[in-house]
Amino acid sequence: MPYESKWNAPFSYVEEIKPDQQDQKSRLRYGIINDEHYVYITLKTKDPNTIQKILGSGLKISFSPEGQKKEGYSLLFPVIMKEDRKALKRIETDLPNSLGLGLLLDSYNKEALWKDKQGQRFINLVAADGSIKSHISMDKDGELSEQIAIPFSLMGVNTKENSMLGINIKIEGQSSQSGFSPRIGIGLGGGIGMGSGMGVGIGTGGYGSRYDNSDRNVDIRLEVQLARAN
Repeated sequence: MPYESKWNAPFSYVEEIKPDQQDQKSRLRYGIINDEHYVYITLKTKDPNTIQKILGSGLKISFSPEGQKKEGYSLLFPVIMKEDRKALKRIETDLPNSLGLGLLLDSYNKEALWKDKQGQRFINLVAADGSIKSHISMDKDGELSEQIAIPFSLMGVNTKENSMLGINIKIEGQSSQSGFSPRIGIGLGGGIGMGSGMGVGIGTGGYGSRYDNSDRNVDIRLEVQLARAN
């Protein structure tokens, strides 16, 4: 689908990018802006099934710069480990202010997985180095938000010369991350939700069990027209 990015003028990463489009299948809303150095993406949804999939498998955002290999770059965020899935089964995610859910989101905000021509590597999101930024959160109304900022320099994009950027947003496969071990300890292998009333997991009575998963997969393919300064 064609999408016209908006020019970032002026903008701070912590400010809100208003999603202006919605994927009808997954109910995931999205908005994209850029300046000459970064592309900024905001994703939001209240759809319980889509939230379940994002928290349980992670979102993979792939980039196809004009004239380069298709989907040669990608960001996996949040990075979901086996321990996370075990913890999710003990968290009542129907409660957006759940302590267990808050701890889980905090752990997700520690790192992301970036893939480029050199292969895959973990990006430390805590010790910010001014490059990739990613953040996931849930508000009191149960809306999940994901914000991402990617430097064009990491993808070999010059906004003065490149006008198009392919972006594919999709749910990561359940099993593909089983071989990865995060360098930052997540610490959710045990104890979350034990004896504190958070025993209903999203796979066993929370999100997902009341919804038909078959036609709600996230797979958004955008041909983004990059914005330029006037």
